Amino acid sequence: MKVIGKMGKKAEKIKETKPLNKIEFKSFLTKIANDTKIAEGEKAVEDILRCIYRNQPISTKKIAQYTKLPLPIIAKVRTILERNRILNREKMGAVYSEYGMDLIEKNLKFKLNHDLECPICNGKGIILNEYFEDILKKHKKYAKMRPTVNTSIDQSFATPETATYRAAFMADRGDLEGKRILFVGDDDLTSIPTAMSGLCDEVVVMDIDDRLLNLIGEISEKEGLNIKTIKQDFRNPIKNEYKGIFDTIFTDPPYTLDGLKLFLSRGVEGLGEGGEGVLYLAFSHKPIDEYLELQRIINSMGFVIYELIPGFNIYEGSEIIGNTTFLARLIGKNLKKFEEGEIDLVKLYTGEVKPTIRYYKCLDCGKTYEIDGKNIRIENLTCECGGKKFKMIKRKKIK
Repeated sequence: MKVIGKMGKKAEKIKETKPLNKIEFKSFLTKIANDTKIAEGEKAVEDILRCIYRNQPISTKKIAQYTKLPLPIIAKVRTILERNRILNREKMGAVYSEYGMDLIEKNLKFKLNHDLECPICNGKGIILNEYFEDILKKHKKYAKMRPTVNTSIDQSFATPETATYRAAFMADRGDLEGKRILFVGDDDLTSIPTAMSGLCDEVVVMDIDDRLLNLIGEISEKEGLNIKTIKQDFRNPIKNEYKGIFDTIFTDPPYTLDGLKLFLSRGVEGLGEGGEGVLYLAFSHKPIDEYLELQRIINSMGFVIYELIPGFNIYEGSEIIGNTTFLARLIGKNLKKFEEGEIDLVKLYTGEVKPTIRYYKCLDCGKTYEIDGKNIRIENLTCECGGKKFKMIKRKKIK
């Protein structure tokens, strides 16, 4: 860990605004994509512009959630657009300048100035009835009892609303009533509202984190939920007594392709190799090349993506993934898992695949710390001034 002082300087403002024709504007979008290293390219920049057009004024965080892009990327793009007088920064968020509005309407032909997403369900496709609303009220209390996240194993807690909507979604699809449910990891305590629904024959949670297992056990006992908790390192197969006995699997694995292979393979063990079943997958939005590989992995195991809802899951403090991931309902037949040697067990977590140094600023005194996630994690950091609240201001990949 290093204390490196204060960072950042004000960007120079462009004094003159130059009108851009269609070719120049396209080159401008390409340059933004290249300068900010957006894997999705120019289309992602256009998506950001469209999001702002339809929702202005809008915050950086909301843009990230809308576009499914990392918040640091959104912040960089927004800064560039402001420097070029396309956007104005107002208290309520980003808005187009008169010049910017004219520029995008001429070059991108934007006309639809609002979204057509359902304003009641916000794109989730379901709403909570009174029964699940009562479950949510209870679960909000229990969600506050979760321990500090362990970022070294990619923990990032979903909101209690997300956990309850997951349970309601599974219930709506008929995947809880009379079913045996296995959670392959449960950082988010989704097992709690699932069991509270009273629809399942059995709910089992496997996880490596004793803190979470103990908490789930305590809540289960208090509420009479009969959730079974099992400590499980998913690098090892699950015990034979749990293989092939479940109807529905839920997993929110590390957001790497090898992490995906591993957790889905344990799910297949739970459903039964060669058998069939339903698996719910929460996973981060990826650039198209990684999406294609993700689909190939899923299909090779005998699953099809029957439904996928972007932005279904909302997380607390996970700006790097824009605070959201998708929820997919996978239907499987003739299932097969990845065998030993087909999964790289030293590249399960994002910190192993993409080693990154992050710079955090103390919100009390302004000192900046360099965190590599190994020697010290941000959740355990206390500033020299005694402050415990930090904001990530920069990150750098380790080559």
